[in-house]
Formats: sequence, structure tokens, C-alpha cells
Amino acid sequence: MARAMARGSPGSSSSVSEQLISAGSLQDIFRLVKKVVWKHLRTDQAGLMVGLAELGVSREGILGAYYSPDANTIVVNRTVMSKLRETANTELYNSYCFYILLHEYLHSCGFYDENENRQVVAAMAVQELGHEHFVTKLATTNDAMLKLVKAGFMGGKGAFPVAAAAAEETGAGIEFVEGIDKANTNYIS
Repeated sequence: MARAMARGSPGSSSSVSEQLISAGSLQDIFRLVKKVVWKHLRTDQAGLMVGLAELGVSREGILGAYYSPDANTIVVNRTVMSKLRETANTELYNSYCFYILLHEYLHSCGFYDENENRQVVAAMAVQELGHEHFVTKLATTNDAMLKLVKAGFMGGKGAFPVAAAAAEETGAGIEFVEGIDKANTNYIS
């Protein structure tokens, strides 16, 4: 069942785009994700945790992140984020993080169906950032994520340095991002 989305206000694309470019941390990007979702859907998920874990990559695909409803936690693939941080410019890195967090945050807000979730992410990206923005391309192009990762890990050639089994080899430890949802945790002293 498709859910209705509120229309973005005119001129909002430069505002979100500028905020995304200037975001200095994962916490800043997450706050922007929450702001965009609230604007369009008037929903949010309080008390969410975000963690980083080595999930690896492979030639066939990647798991960029996943949402665990039992733990109310988004786990992001540190393998990909670290490599993008090393090889990409800040705008590309922030765009990737925004896309991943938006997708998983929508899962936490009840958009469990992958197809519906992808459609909502794409619609928000187009409305907030325009058709040519990197977030929109990730959201609307089927293999954009895999191409990005291959380019980042391979520099256009060579073999993948990280195998899909990296998570098993390095342990499944999750490093939680502190202060990710400060607005909803002011009750903790």
C-alpha cells in the first residue's frame, strides 16, 4: 500500500543540499534525515541507535546497512563508509550516508516493504535534492550502489580487497555512534 507524501516547499532543494554538504558528522546527517522525513511524512522514530560494523563487500553486491526492529538499531557497513571516506570527496561521502540512513530510517518508521521504501526514498530525494543529485541517483538507479562501491574499492580496476566474509573474519562487533539522536534522549543524564 503506497503512503501519501506531503509536497516539499519550493526552494527547499538548495537548503537540504547545502545542509548535506556542510554536515560535519554522521550525527548531523542523521538529524537532516529525520528533518526531511518529518517534513514529508510527519512521522519519526525516537530512541533509535546507529552503529557501524564490518559487513564487507563482494563483486555481486553489498549490504549498505540494515535495520533491526528488535534492537531499534540501524547498523551501517563500516567497510564501505571507511573506503568512501578515504577515496571520495565530502559531498559524495555525505550523500552516501544520507541515502543509507534515510532508507533504513524509513524502515524504522514502518516502511518495511523494500519496494515501497525505495519509492519513498526516491520521491524524497527528487523533491528535496533534484534529479541530478547523487542521493537521487543512488535512489533511482538499480545498480548505482554497486558501481559506487566497485569504483571506490577498485579504482576502476583490480580485485576487491575486502571479501564478503569480512564480517565473519573481523567479528560482528558493532560500534555505536554517540549522540546520534540527541533530540530524543534528553531524559538521560
